[in-house]
Amino acid sequence: MGGEKAGSKQGAMMGVTQVDAKSGFRFFQEEKCDRCGICLQRCPVLELPVAQDKREIEKIISGDLDSSLVLKRCVTCNLCEFVCPQDANPYGLILERYHQALKTQGLPFMAKFIFPNEPENMWTNIRLLMREDELSLLREWEENLEGPHKEILLTGFYNNLVPFITQTSLLDELKPVIAGKDSMFGMGEDAYRIGFLEEAERLGRLAKEKFSSMGLEKMYCFMVVEASMFTDVLPKKFGIHFDFQVELLDSWILDRLKSGKIQVKKGLNLKVTVHDNCCGRYMDGKLQDVTREILEHIGCEIVEMSHSRENALCCGWAATVPTLYGPASSNPLHTLFNLLQGLYLRLEEAEATWAQAIVVPCPGCYVFLSLIKALTASEIEIYLPLELVQMATGETPVHMNEERAWDILAITTNLLIKWAFSPKRFAPKPVEIDKPLPQAGRWDKARIKLLGRLYHSYLVQNPISRKTIAGMVKVMIRAYRAYLKRQAREALCQ
Repeated sequence: MGGEKAGSKQGAMMGVTQVDAKSGFRFFQEEKCDRCGICLQRCPVLELPVAQDKREIEKIISGDLDSSLVLKRCVTCNLCEFVCPQDANPYGLILERYHQALKTQGLPFMAKFIFPNEPENMWTNIRLLMREDELSLLREWEENLEGPHKEILLTGFYNNLVPFITQTSLLDELKPVIAGKDSMFGMGEDAYRIGFLEEAERLGRLAKEKFSSMGLEKMYCFMVVEASMFTDVLPKKFGIHFDFQVELLDSWILDRLKSGKIQVKKGLNLKVTVHDNCCGRYMDGKLQDVTREILEHIGCEIVEMSHSRENALCCGWAATVPTLYGPASSNPLHTLFNLLQGLYLRLEEAEATWAQAIVVPCPGCYVFLSLIKALTASEIEIYLPLELVQMATGETPVHMNEERAWDILAITTNLLIKWAFSPKRFAPKPVEIDKPLPQAGRWDKARIKLLGRLYHSYLVQNPISRKTIAGMVKVMIRAYRAYLKRQAREALCQ
């Protein structure tokens, strides 16, 4: 298995004990864990008392998957990895347990949404609702991966859901070398977070081979997700090292603001709060500071949420991860409600600051927080740092985030319809980064386009309908949260 191959001298030097007989990967270092419980006390989702923390740790270590509250609620935000005083890597233990569950159970049908080698994937299907100018950008970015380049700006696979954000003169210097494709699957980051560990490793090795063949010396990254895979996860967990320099796009923007290459014409005088992406904890938390420096430079007032910086909550998208395993995992409503309540939890924290906007330095979080904003008719706006810099320089960003959120809802609705007539679970296959994405079937295409027209029509977008939808969504979220509380009480009594 790939994990065994990575267990080289290089891996041993990093303190990664790989391979156990069950999972093939061994990231958790049990001999270092003293069961102090700090990892779960600090967990922004669970925040358990000390005695219960210790019991939960024992359940995960022993492999008691059915009764573990952690494995039912963990959103894989990785905070436990950073707060463990013994460097035992409890996050790695959670991923190992998810990996075991995946090997024995497979994944529910709804998980096909995130696999670019499945016809039901969101990237293929969202293209059915995109404008031609966006599709042209995606084709151009894929072509740019074929030639030799010393420098590229890697798009990031969630960025490819919103290619309109690159339509700005601020990126003219980098536009000739924007490159990337959906099938690169975030360099394995989503696979890593759901416990598909051999696929994360395989994609990391394919990425190394691909970028080495291009002669790449420097990579700018739209997304900290991909950047952190190159700088932290793949080297430290799988022994895969890259010989090019990695820099975040937001760091590049900040440097140009400071040097005057990007000139602020007018301070925005906007009150904002920052959503810190889970992967922003990697790279020594650099992105957290960079985001705030950009906002201060363009005249924003920053107010912090109750969970911020290294203690930030996940946007809610990864709240789907624990719903992939266990007795209720084949029920798509369980996954959908867990997603909505997780997204709304973060949106509520932002609204409680009375900020005018949430600044989201991750295109993935940007897409899914925009979805819950649309469904709950929230008045708070959502921006990427790049969009606010555009505004400060006098440009008007395209800013189609809410429209794209309804597109996401259209393809999700189609997936729910298709689930009713499909096998409830599947075994994920390896993703091929050099092959075209599979296309949706004829009936899927027709339904998605019809649903897209419906969700963008006045029938849905009128004030009464929007208010009704918002009320219904909030009622469902409250009911589901009550269910989660009951579930937590039962799990802690076991």
